[in-house]
Amino acid sequence: MPDSRRCNLNTAMFAYYDAEADIAWLPTGESDDVVSERVPGGLREYDRATRALVAIEVWDASTRLPQSLLEALPAPSAPHTAAA
Repeated sequence: MPDSRRCNLNTAMFAYYDAEADIAWLPTGESDDVVSERVPGGLREYDRATRALVAIEVWDASTRLPQSLLEALPAPSAPHTAAA
């Protein structure tokens, strides 16, 4: 079931990988109001009004994504150098 939450993705349009949590966040668009849907392996975030996909959160990212991609992504608190 979708989880409704307010989130301003406009301020965080850069992908990141949190190695400690083993979560990668990959934005695909912008939204000021998202609805999250839990799916196997993570979350999909959609714009509430348009239902456009605006982000993907990948859980257990080290087992699901190529290591080269994870190494290219900054940590959540690192300066934004890898844009999605």
